[in-house]
Amino acid sequence: MQKRGTFSLVLLLTVFSLFATQDLVDLGTAYELVIAETPLSEAETNTASSVSVITQEQIMAYNAQTTAELVGKAIGTSFNSVGGLGSLQTVVIRGATSSKNLIYLDGVLLSSAHDGTVDLSIIPIDIIERIEIVKSGPGNLGRTNAIGGMVNIITKKGQQSETPFSLSFENGSFLPLAYGTSSSRNWLSLVDSQKLDFSYTSEDIVATIGGLAAQNAYTYKDDTPIIKLRKNAQVYGINGSISYNKDISKSMNLSSNSYADYQDLAVPGGYVINPLYDEGLTPDDYSKGFNFNTTNKIEVTDVNELIENVTALASYNFSRLFFHDEVDFYNGMVTTESTHNKHKASAQIDAKWNVGQTYVLNTGLLYTLDYVDSTAIGKRTRHTISSSAHGSAYFLDGRLSIHPSLNIAYLSDNAMISPNASLGIIYAVVPNTDVKASISYAEDVPTFSALYWPGYANPDLKAEKGINVDLGVDTKIGPLSYESVLFGRDVINAITGNTNIDHSVYLGTEQSVELELAEQITLQASYLYNKSYDLSGGNTFADNVEVWGNRNHTAKGSLFLTLDRFESVVSAEYLGATSSLDSAFLLNLSVNMQVNKKLKAYLAVDNVLNTSYELTSGYPMPGTKIRIGGTVRF
Repeated sequence: MQKRGTFSLVLLLTVFSLFATQDLVDLGTAYELVIAETPLSEAETNTASSVSVITQEQIMAYNAQTTAELVGKAIGTSFNSVGGLGSLQTVVIRGATSSKNLIYLDGVLLSSAHDGTVDLSIIPIDIIERIEIVKSGPGNLGRTNAIGGMVNIITKKGQQSETPFSLSFENGSFLPLAYGTSSSRNWLSLVDSQKLDFSYTSEDIVATIGGLAAQNAYTYKDDTPIIKLRKNAQVYGINGSISYNKDISKSMNLSSNSYADYQDLAVPGGYVINPLYDEGLTPDDYSKGFNFNTTNKIEVTDVNELIENVTALASYNFSRLFFHDEVDFYNGMVTTESTHNKHKASAQIDAKWNVGQTYVLNTGLLYTLDYVDSTAIGKRTRHTISSSAHGSAYFLDGRLSIHPSLNIAYLSDNAMISPNASLGIIYAVVPNTDVKASISYAEDVPTFSALYWPGYANPDLKAEKGINVDLGVDTKIGPLSYESVLFGRDVINAITGNTNIDHSVYLGTEQSVELELAEQITLQASYLYNKSYDLSGGNTFADNVEVWGNRNHTAKGSLFLTLDRFESVVSAEYLGATSSLDSAFLLNLSVNMQVNKKLKAYLAVDNVLNTSYELTSGYPMPGTKIRIGGTVRF
C-alpha cells in the first residue's frame, strides 16, 4: 500500500516538474477555490438556513469523478456508495440518509414516491453549473423543508463564447497489482475507465452528449489476507442534455432543460461469501436503467403594482429500471427479474409580491403526480397538492432580519395533510460578523417500496416527523473567515428500512475556517461532530445507544495553490467509524494546467495512500486511481 501511494506522488511531482520547465504565461489571478459556508451565500438569500455552495470554479479545480463526490466535499455531507464508477451513490447530510434528503435539479424535485432516493451517479458533472446544499431550513427553495437536508443541482446556462464547442476526455488507471494465490496481474487496469463529453454553447443554448465505460477491476482486501480482484462490476453509459434560455421580451423569459441517461451495469461487486463463486460475485447478474427529465419555465417580471414577478413551471421525469438477479438457495440457482417504471410530473406557479422595501413575500402552488408501475409493488399513484408562502422582514436598517416559511401539502394515497414550517433570524452584531438561528419542522411519508415491497413491506409504517434547530455565528477578519454552528435534530418515527424508530436525536457542531495565506494560496479546514441517540424501546440519553450507521466525527481539509497557469488542490478527509464501518483517512490530489487558451489538461490522483475502506458494508471502494484528462475548446 505504501509503495503504491509513493509511486503516485512521484508520478505527480514528475509531471509537475516537466510542465514547470516550459515558458509560462500569467493568465491572471485565480478564482477563490473554497466552498462557501456563509449565511450570505447565493443559495441562502438571507433565510438563515445553513447552506454550502459548490461553484463551477471549485468543480473544475477538484476534477471529481462523480456528482456525489462533489457533494461530499462540503462539511456536514458525505455519500454512500456500493463501489466504483457507475455504482449507486446517495447523499448523507448530518447523519440523515438518502430517503430523508430531497434532491432537486434546477429547483424541481427528483426524489420519487417509489423509493425516496436519488442515485447521484446518473447526473454527469459536465452539465452542472453549481450545487447548493441546504442543511437546515428551506434555503432559497423556500417551499419546503426536509427531515435531513436538500441538494439543488443547477445546470449550465448559455453564454456567448469565441469557442462554442468543447471536448472533454479522461482515462482512469488502477496500477496493476498481484492478486490471488498466484502472481497474476490485471494489466488492463491501466485503461480501466474512459469518459468522453462533447458540448456546444451559445448565447441561448447549451447542448451536451457524453458517455463512460469502466470495468472497475480494482484489487481489494476483505477479511482474508489474500488480495482479490473485483469482478463483474463494469458499467457502460451514455447521456445527453439540452438547455435553452431566451428573453422573449423585456419582461418575459423562457427556459427549458432536458436530460436523458442510459446505463448498463453489472452487479455492484460485494464480497459476501457464496459457495458457488469466489468473492460472492454472480457473473450473470446485471441491471439496466434509463432516465429522462424535462423542465420548462416561463418567468414574467413587472406584472403590475402588486405582483413583482410570476413564474410558471411544468416538469416531467420518467425512469425505467430493470434488474436480473440470480440468487443461490442452498446451491440451487433461482433467477428473478423485475422492472420498475416511474413517472413523476409536476406543475407549479410562484409569485413574488411587491410589499415594500423592508418586506419580501413569495407564494407558490404546486401539484405533483407520482405514478409507479412495478413488477414488485404493482401500480401505485400519489397526487400531492401543496401551497407555500415564505418571506423576509428587515429591521434596524437591515441589521436584523426574520425569515418565516410555511408549506401545507395534501397527499392522496393516504388522505394525509402534511405541514412544513421554518423560522430564521439573522442579526449583524458588528460589520462582517453575523449571528443566525433557525428552527424548522418537516414530515416525510413512507415510500411505495417501504409500504408494498413483497417480503419486505410494512403497511403499518408511520410518517416520520422531524425538527431541526441551528444556532451559528460567522465572521470575516481580513483573510480569515470562520463559521461555527451548533445543530440539533429530533425525529419521531424515523423510517429505517421497513421499520420506524420511535424517537431519535442528533446533536452536533460544524466548525469551518478559511484562510487566504497569499493571493495564490488558500486553506480550508472543517470539522463535524455528530452525536446520535436512539431513544426507541425505552432507551434514554443515559443508555447512550447510537443510531445505527451514524458517523460521530468527520474532518476535511483542502489546500489550493495557484501558480501561473497551474491550479492545484490537495484535499484530505477523515471519516470516523460507524457501527458497521471502520474509520478511513483519504488523500486526493488534482493539478490543472492551462496549456493554452483552448486546451486545459489535468492530472488527478484519487486515494493517494491506497486506503482500504468501505462506504457501504460489504462493498470495497477503489484504491489508488490515476486519472489523466482535459478539455479542448474550438
